[in-house]
Amino acid sequence: MSTLPDYQQAQLLLEKNEIFVAPAEAHGVISGLLACGINIEADEYLGLLSDVFNDGLAFNTDLKAFFATIYTQVVASFGDDEFQFDLFLPSDDETLVDVANGLVSWVSGFMLGFGLKQKDYGKLSADVKEVISDFSEITRLDTLFEETEEDSQALHEVIEYVRVSALLCFAELGKEQTDKSTKKTLH
Repeated sequence: MSTLPDYQQAQLLLEKNEIFVAPAEAHGVISGLLACGINIEADEYLGLLSDVFNDGLAFNTDLKAFFATIYTQVVASFGDDEFQFDLFLPSDDETLVDVANGLVSWVSGFMLGFGLKQKDYGKLSADVKEVISDFSEITRLDTLFEETEEDSQALHEVIEYVRVSALLCFAELGKEQTDKSTKKTLH
C-alpha cells in the first residue's frame, strides 16, 4: 500500500502550487468521492479536484503525483479487509487544536467530495443519511480543545467515529462501483 507523504510536506506542496486547502481536506474530498461510488478505474477525480481546488486548471506533475498517491492509498485502504483506512490529519505531535481543525477540514472535504457525485440523497440508506447528518454537525465542531487527556480522548473518539463512518459509506455505495467495474472486466 502506498504511504502518504508527511503532513507538513503535503501542506508545503499545496501552498507552493497555490492550492489553499489543507491536506486533510484534499484527502477528505478524495475519500468522499470514493465513498459515494465514483468509478475507481477512471481518472475523473483529477478533473473534479481541479474544478474544486484550482479553478478548473490542470494540475502540474507534482500535484498530479500527490493526488494520485492519496487516491491510490484511499482505494487500497477502503478495499482492505482489515479496515486499515485512516484519515490524513496533522500528526499527534501537533496541538489538539491543529488536529481538531484538520478533522473539521477532512469532514468538510468528505462532504464536498460526496456531494459532487451523490445527487440523490433520497436513495441513501438510513445509516448513510445519519453519517451525512453527523458529519454536517462535525463541520461545526468547536475546535478549541484543551491539551488535556480528557479532550485528547474525546477528539480521538470523534476521529474514530468519522473513520468508521467513511468505511460504512464506502461499503454501501463505493463497493457497488468496485463490483460493477470488476464485473465489466470479467466479460
